[in-house]
Amino acid sequence: MQRGYCHEYEINMLLDFIRGEMKRQRVTQKEAADFIGVTQGMLSRKLTTGNLDCKELKALRILLKIPSETIARFI
Repeated sequence: MQRGYCHEYEINMLLDFIRGEMKRQRVTQKEAADFIGVTQGMLSRKLTTGNLDCKELKALRILLKIPSETIARFI
């Protein structure tokens, strides 16, 4: 995600929410990384720095069955 569109704290809240959903649903970073087509290390870096693009964010939303309205709340 481009940091110019959102405030940094909103990005961090979104990333925390995604990590929390992964933990609640017992989806490992390896499983999520395979689903979006990156390595586990790259996904870990993206979840730390907030450098997810829209395609990857949408794929994670689909994998975790998160309503688009929930993601929109952070953007």
